[in-house]
Amino acid sequence: MIELITSNSSSDSLRRKLEDLLKLMLLVMARESHVISKITGGERGVDKTIVVKSVSGEFGFRIHGSKPVVVAAIEPETPAESSGLEVGDIIISVNGVEVLDKHHTEVVKIAHDGCEILELEVARTIGVLMHEQQEPPSQPIYSGYLWRQSGQAKGAPNTKKWVRRWFSLRPDNCLYYYKTEDDNQPVGAMIMAKHTVDHCPPEVGKPYAFKIDSGEGIPLYVAADSEELSSRWIKLLKQAATQGTPWLDNSAHNLYQPPCSITRPDCFGYLLKLGSRWCGWSKRYCVLKDACLYFYQDANSKTAFGMACLHGYKVSSMSTNASGKKNSFEIIPPETKLRHYYFCTESEMDKKRWISALEYSIDRWIKSG
Repeated sequence: MIELITSNSSSDSLRRKLEDLLKLMLLVMARESHVISKITGGERGVDKTIVVKSVSGEFGFRIHGSKPVVVAAIEPETPAESSGLEVGDIIISVNGVEVLDKHHTEVVKIAHDGCEILELEVARTIGVLMHEQQEPPSQPIYSGYLWRQSGQAKGAPNTKKWVRRWFSLRPDNCLYYYKTEDDNQPVGAMIMAKHTVDHCPPEVGKPYAFKIDSGEGIPLYVAADSEELSSRWIKLLKQAATQGTPWLDNSAHNLYQPPCSITRPDCFGYLLKLGSRWCGWSKRYCVLKDACLYFYQDANSKTAFGMACLHGYKVSSMSTNASGKKNSFEIIPPETKLRHYYFCTESEMDKKRWISALEYSIDRWIKSG
């Protein structure tokens, strides 16, 4: 998984180099452990052989990366969870086939070509490859409950409905909001760059209300519980709106680069993409990087013709009946006003590869912000 670029400083470059070195060290460790285990006929403490039996064709875990692949997620109440597999495990072999030198797609194919039982030899890293386990998530600049205006109140068509949500302004100058303070997955996210923040008149329906507006689309109306809290939020959000956002600068830079120039992408390859207004499917070469999906005419294009910022989005598989295409999936926006994306792949394995990478990329961006 690619790190979110949070600065252009030399310390950021050093951190990336250290992460690359760490990954190389773990790969060497996995190889060494595997060889010694074979020579001695025994098992090292860092290695485990895990058997996962599928239920209804599903094993319940996702992998990420290539050479080596790493267990990225384990679904609750699945065979993978009960088998003892852990997030961060490096997969050394699948059903006796060594996969340390194999790409993600090859490993998925080996797993699906087998029977309904996977025998995995893994090197246990205790999640050290996972950024969110290497170091704790960054602390928010400010958090608290606010009232958010959301549509019409039931039975009162002329009255706006207000719902209480947990808001968190993070060091990436992005404002996230959640249903409750205990939730990990936000229901929405707003990059504050170039937004205005202003007090609202009493007519808006809540005291201590203010408006966050990008100048395009529908503004976000929120209200605090006191004048002091409202002033505090407005001051901090205005500061965030004037700050530079290296992620935006980097994303804009990537738009004008050929796909091969985007370093360490989370995923890449051809996808069929449904056009706006359901006007037909088109084959596009896509590159995923830091929860941004770049669209190219083909793999040899000089620049991207578009980009989708997927922060706060969710990924879901689709049935053939729903989409009219096999191996389809959708990327669902946190707000109905935002665009919904539909894609399909050439195979079920490729579909799972993209869904896994998208979920991981979006989740990682949130946690590393």
